[in-house]
Amino acid sequence: MQVTKSLRQFLLILCLSLFLNPAFAASTRPDNCESRPYDHGKLWEVSKQGQPKSFIFGTMHSKDPRILHLPGIVMQAFNGSAAFILETTLSERSIQESRSLMLAPHGQSLKTSTGAARFAELSEIASKYGIPAAVLDRFKIWAAASILSQPPQPRHKQSTQLTLLDRELEKTARARGKPVFALEKVVEQLGLFDNLPRKVQLELLDQAIKEFPNLDYELEKLTAHYIAGRTGWIFCEMEESLKSLSPELNDFMTYQLIIQRNHTMAARMLPELAKNSTFVAIGALHLPGTEGVLALLEQNGYKIRKRF
Repeated sequence: MQVTKSLRQFLLILCLSLFLNPAFAASTRPDNCESRPYDHGKLWEVSKQGQPKSFIFGTMHSKDPRILHLPGIVMQAFNGSAAFILETTLSERSIQESRSLMLAPHGQSLKTSTGAARFAELSEIASKYGIPAAVLDRFKIWAAASILSQPPQPRHKQSTQLTLLDRELEKTARARGKPVFALEKVVEQLGLFDNLPRKVQLELLDQAIKEFPNLDYELEKLTAHYIAGRTGWIFCEMEESLKSLSPELNDFMTYQLIIQRNHTMAARMLPELAKNSTFVAIGALHLPGTEGVLALLEQNGYKIRKRF
């Protein structure tokens, strides 16, 4: 999903070393970026006396094929773990549920909700994704904005089954008979957007349209940060972008989408970490900071050790 540059950063993480453009690979620390706990690294070992050792791995929710190439140390941690935890299951049933939740109630029209001029501009962009105006008209406002989370695929690839790292890890875990536990339900995640006031949803949509021409550039920049393990830098980039948003959207971004969910995910994974050696895969933006998942686990008596 995408909306503003900042929301795109969260939702693409919310979620990537191969052949990076040198200009991006040499990216410098953002001016506003101060050091924060666990701000550099993607794989972390978590341990507590009397419990099996587990791992927390930060993922990027993107279809970029570079992300699927995991270092050996990550695969070793995954293979050696007895159980697997992810944010939410990416089964076919879950994906279908997500699609249903993105559609407006029968009789409602996106064109009516957004206005003809805005809908016309969005329709032109949606056509690049192979979405006809009649189908687009059935979407909720926030869901229409989420269409722009990834650059449109070339037409010859639009029918190709694209995958996500999280989904591949889940499929592999199930195939190997590992217990799989989801920290959140789809309705919980998407329900956050449903509860947004209409004016805030329209702000998301307007920013999505405005930022669309820069999507490739911003996504590559974010991908470079992720591949290099600069999760804290991603957070800094997001904070800088938030300055231009309304207070309502700023609160939604920082508190509801990140901080509140960090606390929920940390609390829900604690019982599972106590049972088995577990590999946890969650969006990398949930890792850094004093209220990131790693700091919250540390507050619960876990020792945190960077592995990659």
